[in-house]
Amino acid sequence: MATRKSASAKRTTARRTASRASTRRSTSSTGRRRTPSGSLYPRRRASRPGLPTTVGTALGTLVVTTLLDLSWPMRLLLIGLVLALGLAYVLWRHRAEITAAAAQPDAAAPAEPVDPATGTPPPPDAPTTP
Repeated sequence: MATRKSASAKRTTARRTASRASTRRSTSSTGRRRTPSGSLYPRRRASRPGLPTTVGTALGTLVVTTLLDLSWPMRLLLIGLVLALGLAYVLWRHRAEITAAAAQPDAAAPAEPVDPATGTPPPPDAPTTP
């Protein structure tokens, strides 16, 4: 059976809630709340994927289904073709560096043989050793 509260118990409860309400700070009129993590910037809403993402996904799906339908020799031929095109592209992009490196004399190999003991080239009439 429920008991009734006395008048003095009601008064102390009312006093506690009144004191609690007076110590609360009022919120600003903008309605911005601080996040629990304490971040300084508001959280951005997740956006839907755009058209390029959707088109890329569709093309990727078509490529995968096409590759799965191909036989193994055709898959290997296609992989070889893609690798050859990639190598040709890299060589074409660096063609100036390749021709410049081919035109320079190789610094690692000396132009004429050098005697390791003296550091000078051997005389022209000296026999060569195998």
